[in-house]
Amino acid sequence: MRLLSILTTAGALCFGLLWSSAPAAPASSSSPFRSSTSVDTVETKRLRLLMVGLAQDMDRISTGLWHEDYDLMQQGAAAIARHPKIPPEQMKKIKAALENEFQAFVQYDKTVHKTAAELAEAASNENLSRVLDAHTRLRNGCMGCHTAYRDRLRPVLTP
Repeated sequence: MRLLSILTTAGALCFGLLWSSAPAAPASSSSPFRSSTSVDTVETKRLRLLMVGLAQDMDRISTGLWHEDYDLMQQGAAAIARHPKIPPEQMKKIKAALENEFQAFVQYDKTVHKTAAELAEAASNENLSRVLDAHTRLRNGCMGCHTAYRDRLRPVLTP
């Protein structure tokens, strides 16, 4: 079990390092996105750092599954469901880079939030079958977004 924990932690770190992003600039008061201070806040987090946190939360769910620890599964899923927003300046760059596909990008995020909330509820009810179903859909949602957008967004968000 210790080896599994080390491998999943290493995987999360590698996953997070794949994403790189520039520091967020201060948001103007006229921004159509959620306002932010000059860097990460409680409400916002640069995309790369946000992805590192999500990978750690996915690891928490996986560890919970291996140990049949429903509290750990619920904690990881709840953290994903309420993850910070991307800062407005990065959202503008993403929207410009994706153009017509921006709404699909947003839909991936909404699906991940909804699925994570379902997983958290299933874990709270100790319903392993529903947890496993939601975990599969959550993983597929994450990987679908990465497959569709990571290579295109990385250069846009790299300093």
